[in-house]
Amino acid sequence: MDASRAEQIMRSPETIGVKYRDNYVWIEDIDKGRNTAHVTYLEKRNTLHVSIEQLEETGPVSYLH
Repeated sequence: MDASRAEQIMRSPETIGVKYRDNYVWIEDIDKGRNTAHVTYLEKRNTLHVSIEQLEETGPVSYLH
C-alpha cells in the first residue's frame, strides 16, 4: 500500500479492511515523511509503528470478527 491510499482509508467514513502480517489492524495515524503508519491490532489491542508498504487492503467490510 502507498501512503496516499493509507490516508484515504484512515479518513474514509466506511470501514475498509487492512491487514498487517495476516492480522486486521486499524490505521491510527500516518507519517508520510517516514512512510510509516501507527496501527492497532483489532484483536490484541496493542499498537505499533509499521512500514506502510507492509499494509494490505482487503476491501470494504460490514463487520470485523
